[in-house]
Amino acid sequence: MLKPSFSLVLAALLVAGCQSSTRAPDKPSRLTPAQEKEQALQRGVYEKLISKVLAREADLANAQGRNGSFNLVMTVDDKNRIIGCDTQPNTKLDNRIYPYNRTLATDLVSICWTAVFPELPSSLINSRTRTAKVVAPVAVYPLTGLSAEDREQRAAALLDKAQNDFLFKHLLAPLPIDSIGVATLMMMSDSTGKVLECAASLDPHALRPAEFKQDDTLLASLVQRCKQMNLSTMPGFEPNARGIGSAFHRIEYSPWKAGLKTPATSDSE
Repeated sequence: MLKPSFSLVLAALLVAGCQSSTRAPDKPSRLTPAQEKEQALQRGVYEKLISKVLAREADLANAQGRNGSFNLVMTVDDKNRIIGCDTQPNTKLDNRIYPYNRTLATDLVSICWTAVFPELPSSLINSRTRTAKVVAPVAVYPLTGLSAEDREQRAAALLDKAQNDFLFKHLLAPLPIDSIGVATLMMMSDSTGKVLECAASLDPHALRPAEFKQDDTLLASLVQRCKQMNLSTMPGFEPNARGIGSAFHRIEYSPWKAGLKTPATSDSE
C-alpha cells in the first residue's frame, strides 16, 4: 500500500517538473544556477520515490536471501519508458552494513524491467538525447534477524510473487502490450490443474494511471489464454480436499516488462 505522504510528495514533484519544463524541447539552453539547483532537488526527490518501489521489489526478488547493496542505473526515454538497465557499486551506504554485492546486483537487475515506477518529470529528461539516467540505491537487509512469524510472511510473499511471475510469463508476456496497468485474474481448476473457469479485468496502475488503456483485445486474449492453461506446474499449486484449485492474482504489466526487453521505437520518434 502506498502511504498518503508518498502520493502527496509524488504529486508535488510532478507539478514542479511540469512547471519547470517551460523551454522548448528541441531548443536546449544552458540552465541557470537556480534551475540547476531545482533540477538537482527534483532528481533527489524522484530517486527517493523510486527507492521506495525498489525496496519492495528487491525484497521479493531476493529469493536466495542474499544481503548487500548496489546502484540500479535506469535509462528512461522521453515517453517515460524503460529502455536500458545496468548496475554499479554504491559508495554512499555504510559498507559495514550494506557492502557492494555483485552477485546480488546480477540477480536483481531484472527488477528494473519488471517494476512500475512513478513518472519521471519531463524537466529531468535531456532535450538533446531525449533520455534520462536515473540512479537509485538498492539495499537488502540480512535475513538472520527475522522472527519466525516474519519468515512465514516472507515465504508467503515469495510464493505469491513466484505465482505472479508464472502467470505473467504464460499469459501476458506473449501478448502485445502498449499500456501500463494491473490485470486481475480469478481462476478455478480441477485436481489436475486444468482451468475450468477464468475471469479477468484490467485496471489502472496507482503510479501511472494516465498510461492505462482499456484494451478489449488484450483482455479477450488474456481470458482465452487463461482458459487454456494448466496450473499443475505453477509454484505452490495444491487443490483443496474437493479436488478444486483456485487462484486470485493482481499482475502488473507494461510495454517493457513483456519479454523483459527494450520496446521497439519507430523512425519518427
